[in-house]
Amino acid sequence: YMIPELSLNLVAYNINVSPNHFSTIFKNGTGEAFIDYLTRIRIKKANEYLNSSPMKTYEIAESVGYADSHYFSYIFKKTTGLTPSEYRKNSK
Repeated sequence: YMIPELSLNLVAYNINVSPNHFSTIFKNGTGEAFIDYLTRIRIKKANEYLNSSPMKTYEIAESVGYADSHYFSYIFKKTTGLTPSEYRKNSK
């Protein structure tokens, strides 16, 4: 999850199946789309960092696989309803 380039296409390529086939298999096996799963895992780890470390938002973004900290903040807010700094403040 930490690799910014991680994508459905990259995984499918590495296991030698088509992206559509991998997407179908993944959804059937987990009940969620690959990107939703990846986002959930990344945001869960970001929550842990926000709760337990003094890392800056851009450092957390990089640590969980987002090269762009602004995009990370956008996804974080879209997923949790709070910005990373609001989340950190509310978790104390």
